Amino acid sequence: MEGDADTTPSAAPSDAGRSGRGGTLGGTMHAVVQRCARARLLVDSAADTWTEVGRGLVVYISFAKGAPAAGEESGRLLRQAAKSILGAPLSSSEHWKADHTDAESVVALCRRGEPQSILVVPQASLVAKLELGEKSLKYHHQCAKDDARRLYEGFVEALRSVAHELIAGPAPKHNAASYEALQAKRAAASQIAPDQLFKTGEYEGKYSQYDGRGVPTHDAEGGELSKSALKKLEKIYAGHAKKYAKIFAVPAEDTPLAGSEVPAEASRCVASRQPVSL
Repeated sequence: MEGDADTTPSAAPSDAGRSGRGGTLGGTMHAVVQRCARARLLVDSAADTWTEVGRGLVVYISFAKGAPAAGEESGRLLRQAAKSILGAPLSSSEHWKADHTDAESVVALCRRGEPQSILVVPQASLVAKLELGEKSLKYHHQCAKDDARRLYEGFVEALRSVAHELIAGPAPKHNAASYEALQAKRAAASQIAPDQLFKTGEYEGKYSQYDGRGVPTHDAEGGELSKSALKKLEKIYAGHAKKYAKIFAVPAEDTPLAGSEVPAEASRCVASRQPVSL
């Protein structure tokens, strides 16, 4: 790798995933972090392929045996590691100081509008062992190659998602099952007859008396509702009645208006669309 980098590592080899509450990765994830003004990494010497980043961090990582390669625990701990690196004062703005008093977090700099980059480099030697007097490194503590790849890719993805959440806020959750359930709930609610709206579902048990249209006039304890509460309920009733009329093609004149008195049997007729004798 080549580039303009701070020669003093921002963090020595250590547990990158250490957290006060979340525990650690059990010494199985190690990282060295350097800040840089610019960095280039040769990713394919045969094809002379390079990748380049601007100001930010270069993160060297390695995984030892025992690292959870998959599952909920792995994802949680990788996110903790990503959050630590993104939130710790490891990067800087334009000028560096020898005592690191200018150091700021990637998140803080990005929030201020200063672009930051992170280059993640697999570095197996971080968990290698070199005995005194020996010339070769031993990789006995390194995790399996496939596990290391999954953990590396998971860490990169964790950096992306956590950075987005910390800088721009959490992304909305799109759950197909929850969305379908919500749509079904709304569809069912829209088919409730207007005169029964405030007597079922989320309104059940909240009111004790109603006018001829089924709009509440008294709360569950028998007290009269305030004008503001009545106004709110009138608005809800009007909106629901409009939707209901549209679904069942009920003429507008068949929907009771405020102040009108309609026999209960007639209101139920609107609900079922069945003729009744008045």
